[in-house]
Amino acid sequence: MTSDQRPATSNEQPATSDQRPATSNQQRASSLDRVFVALGSNLGDRAGWLQMALQKLSVSPAIEFVRASSIYETDPVGKIDQPAFLNQVVEIRTTLAPEEFLDRLLQIEAELGRERRERWGPRIIDLDLLAYSNRQTQTNRLVLPHAELHRRRFVLAPWAEIAPEFEVAGFKATVNELLQRCDDHGRLQKLKT
Repeated sequence: MTSDQRPATSNEQPATSDQRPATSNQQRASSLDRVFVALGSNLGDRAGWLQMALQKLSVSPAIEFVRASSIYETDPVGKIDQPAFLNQVVEIRTTLAPEEFLDRLLQIEAELGRERRERWGPRIIDLDLLAYSNRQTQTNRLVLPHAELHRRRFVLAPWAEIAPEFEVAGFKATVNELLQRCDDHGRLQKLKT
C-alpha cells in the first residue's frame, strides 16, 4: 500500500478529491497500452476484409478499439505485379502483453484465411503491429516499433491522420515528422467514405 492509499489515522484528515486514489476506470485507462496496427488487403473484397479484421479486433477480450484512419489505396511494394492494396491504421488500447497481442493478430489473419506463401505477395489480410506505447523490443517474433514503418508512406499517412503527435520510440520523432521525412513517393489515394 503506498502512502497515498493508506487509511487516514486519527491525526490525519481524509484525502481530498485530488489526493484520492484513481477510480477503477482511471486505473484501467492508465494501465492500457496505446497500440497502433496497420491493416492491408489486396485480394477479393479488400474493404470487406479490412472491416472484418476490425470487427474481430474490436470484440477481442482485453482489446478496446479507439479509432481508425480513412482507407487509402496504394500500389504494392516489393513484388509489384499484383493488385493494389487498401491500407488503414487503427489505434487500440489493450492490457495484453505485446507478444499476446501479436498472437491475436496472427489468429485473426488465420481466421480470415490468410496464407503465408511468399514474402510481399498478395494477401487477403495483413495486420502489422506498428507501435506499442513507448516500448522497444527485438525478438525472433517481434520488433517494436515496426522496423520499416519510417519508410512506408502507406503506413505513415493514415497513422498521421489519427495520431500525428504520437512519438515513435527509438525514432525520436512523431508520426507526422516521420511522414514529412519519408522518401516513399508511391501512389497513395485516400478513398471517399
